[in-house]
Amino acid sequence: MVLFYSGYWINTHFEQHCEAVEIGLQGVAADNPLLAAQRLLERMGSVVITTTSVIKLKQLGSQDTLILWGTDGLFDATQTQQLLNWVEAGGHLIIASNTVFNGSENSSNPLLQQLKIYRLEDKLQYLPQNQIIAATPLTWENKAIQIAFDPHYRLEYTDDPAIEILDDYGTHFLFYYYGTGMISLLSDMQFIHNQAIGQYDHAQFLWSLVQFERPARQIWLLRLPNLSGITKTATNNIPSLRQLVWFKWWAVVISASILLLFWLWHIMSRFGPLLPDPPGTRRRLLEHIEASGHFLWRYHQTKFLLRGARQAVLNKLASVHPDWIRLSPSELSQHLAPLGKLSAEEIEEALYNIQPQTEIAFTQAIRILTQIRKML
Repeated sequence: MVLFYSGYWINTHFEQHCEAVEIGLQGVAADNPLLAAQRLLERMGSVVITTTSVIKLKQLGSQDTLILWGTDGLFDATQTQQLLNWVEAGGHLIIASNTVFNGSENSSNPLLQQLKIYRLEDKLQYLPQNQIIAATPLTWENKAIQIAFDPHYRLEYTDDPAIEILDDYGTHFLFYYYGTGMISLLSDMQFIHNQAIGQYDHAQFLWSLVQFERPARQIWLLRLPNLSGITKTATNNIPSLRQLVWFKWWAVVISASILLLFWLWHIMSRFGPLLPDPPGTRRRLLEHIEASGHFLWRYHQTKFLLRGARQAVLNKLASVHPDWIRLSPSELSQHLAPLGKLSAEEIEEALYNIQPQTEIAFTQAIRILTQIRKML
């Protein structure tokens, strides 16, 4: 009876209350502010490659589009010239600098400096940083859209651009033809961040920009890794190696320390004679091949095998049907489907998917590529 009356009293004097708590972005979205933009472009059918390494940009093709966000200081003079050479050969560069020009050459982005374009900041005391930014109405490809550019930043230029977007706060977008390629410069890219890309016409503008005048074969997103939470040194504003390792790989450091203790315990002196080494056994060639395949898969090196298989198919195709090379992926898959007695979707997945996610998918892709090559 006591429990019954206690439950009745609690039920009549208390009520359940739900409260929503903002916890912010989690997981990959917290580390990559352009994750939503990447997912949007992938959903629209584009091949998107996100990287934080300049080395991977050596794989850029002349029909690719590269988006640089917050990468000031990442390119030296030689790499900057290589980037401009790539644009001149047909690439499309979309860049937003995070450096504000203060009058000295060292304060400007090297690439923007070569183009004689400068990013300036206006201290707008009457517009708080946390206030919702009003959208700028503009016309893009004969369509009226709205983009919320950050009014604190604007661009100044020397050479007249082919396209310019500006509002009461200044110029926010410049477009230039450079050789056979294109360069798009923005005062900021806050409008394509995870929490802003769904507002106004930001998603539409991003998609139209990366596909402007020609479809992009691949879209590259290059950004600096997120180092938020790391204490920076006062001398050069760069986190020390110890801070960087602990911030990014603290779990690895702890695990390695535990393994080191076990290893030290293992190599300590033991009593008694050592056991003889077991005799070596000969293995079949197939076991070695299988082990090599598992090793390459474990260390994410199967892309080289897949790339070689695809290149072998394309080389054979170039010698047998050279006019098919210029077809789009979907058209080429339709032409190859009757030869290999496969569906066009399977062929397109095997030829153009970036990287299979499972061993079964990888094996299936290799099997399809081998079958196509033999039937050509």
